[in-house]
Amino acid sequence: MAWNKYYVFVKAPESNDLDALLTSLGLGHYKPVEEVPLHDSNKPKTLFAGFYQGNLLLVHPDLAFHFFGEGQSETEQLFTQTFPGKEIAALIENSTVGLFGYAVLEDGHKIRMKDGADGEIYHDAGELLPEEQEILAEEIFGEEELDEMREDGMSEEEVQAMVSFEASWRVPNLLSARYLGEPVGAIDTAQVMLTRYV
Repeated sequence: MAWNKYYVFVKAPESNDLDALLTSLGLGHYKPVEEVPLHDSNKPKTLFAGFYQGNLLLVHPDLAFHFFGEGQSETEQLFTQTFPGKEIAALIENSTVGLFGYAVLEDGHKIRMKDGADGEIYHDAGELLPEEQEILAEEIFGEEELDEMREDGMSEEEVQAMVSFEASWRVPNLLSARYLGEPVGAIDTAQVMLTRYV
């Protein structure tokens, strides 16, 4: 099954009043329906929200995309005003189209943003995160795979771009461990319960 993840995390928010927080974020019009495990939010068509290990997680088909682009979006402003001084992260992964994105804000400022799809990078701003450095230290492709790329006519520059893109693609999964305790790809998603809204 292809995974499509559109997450916004807030690390250790002061309040756990979900209704009040959603209202502050301009999401108060959503109505709660039922409690569901995290895996039910794959390919979301609506809002899912809840707390796990003291961190807030919002899943929504559009919300995370508002953290990518030049300047600060209205959505980012709402988040930084609602959660002053807190770490906020938007993580995107759509394996169907090879889309990824990660943006991390600290104290109201975006410290890192990178996103892309289908081998192309759209934004790349800020210093590398520890998770990126960890992935870049690993072997991304084996020698056989690299040789195959070259045999298929790819230049060294194209091979390196492919390695860089694949490394970046892996970051949202590893970065999710900051907020879930382990990467979302490894966690028992039945343990992470969220409220589904309509």
